[in-house]
Amino acid sequence: MSLTVRPSEIRRIRRAVMDHLDGRGLGESAFDIALVVTELLANVHEHADGICELDIEPREGRLILTVRDTVMTPPTLRHHSPSAENGRGLLLVDALTEHWETTVTATGKVVTCTFRTP
Repeated sequence: MSLTVRPSEIRRIRRAVMDHLDGRGLGESAFDIALVVTELLANVHEHADGICELDIEPREGRLILTVRDTVMTPPTLRHHSPSAENGRGLLLVDALTEHWETTVTATGKVVTCTFRTP
């Protein structure tokens, strides 16, 4: 789906993703996946003018989440102090996914996250 992410809409998108995944029987996994979607969309808002493509695709015991935007700079996993007010989103992505990676393309980048599903 094509999105223009605004902070006021991230909550609605997270809820829609959770509802969609709950409908597919993913239960507790739906919360973790929706949290990762939220973190990636917050990055899109901050670094890519809020414009992206979001895809969620089931594949043989896994779920593949991709977020495409037009910025060629890949996100960087950084370790911040516990008192930092932001910058820990990719730590959550790293902790909640089985695997994640960024591919820089001719038109931007694709962040791909893999989740093991029940």
